[in-house]
Formats: sequence, structure tokens, C-alpha cells
Amino acid sequence: MTILLAVGALVIAGAQSELSREKKATEQVVREGSFELDTSADKALLFFTPEGERAWVKGWDPKPIYPPQAGVPFKANAVFRIDQDGERSLWTIVEADLEKQIAEYIYMVEGERLSRVRVQIQPLGGERCRVRVRYVHTATSEKGLHFVASVTEESYAQKMRDWQRMVSAAIR
Repeated sequence: MTILLAVGALVIAGAQSELSREKKATEQVVREGSFELDTSADKALLFFTPEGERAWVKGWDPKPIYPPQAGVPFKANAVFRIDQDGERSLWTIVEADLEKQIAEYIYMVEGERLSRVRVQIQPLGGERCRVRVRYVHTATSEKGLHFVASVTEESYAQKMRDWQRMVSAAIR
């Protein structure tokens, strides 16, 4: 009986250890931020489409997968690939709403993470708008855990400042 209890305890401890490793490999971080731009909401949204990001993201070169055509259309369920900064990612457009000024994507960096990004533009009147950006990153590996840990509130706030600077330069 003592041996059975000892074996049972080892099995439970091993299962908890495995569960702990699995749980750790699936950490998630959610970050939200916003910034203002000197342009209308309609014009601003175009900078957050697959083709529009070419104007301000260095090395951004989306390769269409579906539908098969020359450029990536800004429409729900379009799929494209990005090879940038040593990462290969596969993207799909979840929501593409020109009227509500929303662009939402899910993308997978193979062997690292699954991410969701939502950009919503709010008109502020005249030629001014607020860009709200929400990311959800879920680690799918140890490498992904390191990425998720690097997405601090401070680093995300810096990312929003960088986006504001780069998009503003593209607008000019």
C-alpha cells in the first residue's frame, strides 16, 4: 500500500510538473494604447491596411495568399504572409470595416506565438483622429514566452509613440 501511495504521489507530482510546463508555455499578454494623428479617421485607417502599412513600416511587404492576386485586399478572410526582421508570420484579416474604421488581424509566428491586433480609429473632428490599438499575444513555445515577457507596458507605450511618429511622417 505504501508503494502504491508513493508511486501515486510521483505520478501526480509528474503530472503537475508537466501541467506547469504546459501552462508556462502558453502565457498571454494584452496591451492597449492610443495616439492621435492629424488626419481624418477615413484616411488614417488606410495606413493600417496590409498595403497601407508599406508607407510607414520598414520592410513591410505582405505577400498575398488568399485571394491569389497582386496585392492584399483589405477584406475579411484575406490571408497573407510577412517575412520581416527574421520572423515569418501568417496573417488573416478578421475585420475590415471602412465605415467603422476598424482593422483587425490574427497572425501566427510559427513556433513562437499567436497574436491578435485590433486598430480602431475614432474621429475627433476635422482633420484629427485617435488611433486605438489592442494586441493580444499568446506564447506557443519557450521563444514565445520570451517575446510575451518583453511586451511590457513601457515597451508598448514606446511602440505607440513610434507608430505615431512614423504614421505622422507618412501622412506629411
